[in-house]
Amino acid sequence: MRFVGLAFAIAAVSMGQGRPWTEQYLEEAGAANKTCAAKDFAGCRDHLLRLKDLADGRGDVIYRLARVEASLGNRPAAMAYLALYSRMGLHLADPDAEEAFAAWKDTPDFQAILDRLKAATAPVTRSQVFATLPEKDLLPEDIAYDPATGRFFLSSVRHRKIVVRRKDGSFANFVPEGEHAMMALAADARRRWLWATTVDEGKSTLQKFHLDSAKLLRRYDLPAAEKHELGDMTLSPAGDLYISDGLGAVYFLDHTRDRLELVFGPGTFRSPQTPALSPDGRRLFVPDYSRGISVVDLATKKWKLLAHPPDLSLGGIDGMYLSGRTIVAIQNGAAPARLIGMHLDAGLTRILTWEIIEANWPGLGDATHGVRVGDQFYFIANSGWDVKPGGTFEPATIRRLTWQ
Repeated sequence: MRFVGLAFAIAAVSMGQGRPWTEQYLEEAGAANKTCAAKDFAGCRDHLLRLKDLADGRGDVIYRLARVEASLGNRPAAMAYLALYSRMGLHLADPDAEEAFAAWKDTPDFQAILDRLKAATAPVTRSQVFATLPEKDLLPEDIAYDPATGRFFLSSVRHRKIVVRRKDGSFANFVPEGEHAMMALAADARRRWLWATTVDEGKSTLQKFHLDSAKLLRRYDLPAAEKHELGDMTLSPAGDLYISDGLGAVYFLDHTRDRLELVFGPGTFRSPQTPALSPDGRRLFVPDYSRGISVVDLATKKWKLLAHPPDLSLGGIDGMYLSGRTIVAIQNGAAPARLIGMHLDAGLTRILTWEIIEANWPGLGDATHGVRVGDQFYFIANSGWDVKPGGTFEPATIRRLTWQ
């Protein structure tokens, strides 16, 4: 689930790591906008530099730094930021149309940057269509798989239900239309449970269904006095759940104790998305829609940002999946929306290399989540989240590619 709202109540300082970055982020973003609009370029740069660190080197901040350095007459710094931005594979803006860079249009180094940006708009794809969803306006969010029956499960936000794709290719309703939008899914094939989260105007629940009968076994409600958006989750091999709340929190459910427990309240994260568990079960990788990926030590509850190459912009990650030393992430909050692959060191402490897997082709649309099945990765493409009010929905698809 992408960033939907904003947690206005910031929790107390977590883990002794100083003032919550979420609070600083809002302050610096507001101050940068104000000083930049007033053409106080020196003040603008100061706030953008702090924002760059808080947002973990996000591409839009890097581009803004290039523009403000150019406005200050600092060509080497501006060109360095532009060159870095041009290697990110993003197209958030057109430097060729910027007045701040007008004097450099005919220079070789500026032309090289424009060439690199143009090359980054080329279509990239490795996937093939696996299935087309029968309802155009289903607005699917998440996908889960049951290896015992070969069935795929898809949550529908718009029709508030769960759809199943059977092994023979036919579709049916698994959970019929209900009161709340269905969001995250996780299939526990061993215990025959299907976990699902719901969201509706600040109210959110976790629900446990029988994987074969679709019977609702239990519903877990969060306090109604608070706003919640349980949007993404991951299932551990032991059958436990880690669930992110798009308004800043992360929850844990030990299936033996059968209750939701708060791991982090708002302040550690601004908009946490799909968590991924390390193979040893000791660390949780949590992407934040506003910045990069945090690595949480589950024993100490301490966290740090996952180190990565400076040309990798990690904002806007929704679905994220870890297997071995590879992470596949779906960045529907980037421009362009894309799937990226990241290859980590042996200790899973830093990203060594990265690559674009899917980007810049119409059928990709707004991809959301995926699931790994053997050596194949299945993901939802063209979900419909990007359809404007009054626009026309096109069928969403399930696509698959070989996990690298």
